[in-house]
Amino acid sequence: MKLSAIVVLLVAGANSPAMGAPRSPVFTPQQKQAIVEAYRLGGLRFAAIIYQESSGCAFLHGKLDPYAFGCSQLHHDTADGIAGAHVSTHILMHDYDLNLHIGAEQLRRCTVLFGKFGGITCYNAGIPVARRMTPYQRNHSPYLHAIERRIRELKALPLSTE
Repeated sequence: MKLSAIVVLLVAGANSPAMGAPRSPVFTPQQKQAIVEAYRLGGLRFAAIIYQESSGCAFLHGKLDPYAFGCSQLHHDTADGIAGAHVSTHILMHDYDLNLHIGAEQLRRCTVLFGKFGGITCYNAGIPVARRMTPYQRNHSPYLHAIERRIRELKALPLSTE
């Protein structure tokens, strides 16, 4: 799916379902902008991760993981390692652009190490944990299935002619 199609899907307000179609997610303008930017930085997989992790930047502090921050739900050690310097909690939570860039780089690194599917699990688990997982565990994780569901939801958004 091309960036222009994602922009049309999200920005044009194409959130109302067609007759008989499943209900599409309803995004705020901020969520739409975050998901479009995630798509621009890392493709549909990264857009789905941002949708899953923070509901498109709606939740900036992890609900299940108190050590995850910002749109990409990054841990400090991951952000610091990619940035090459300490990134404060405040910056992780409020500098959306930096957070999304670091998150996209984390997904890229994980994908290089573990492939398309294992890279998604690695994004969630972290590289050290993913290294200890078997290929089967990385390629069949519950998190991977959640991201695949989010990808389907994003792809199913109706196109708008606006």
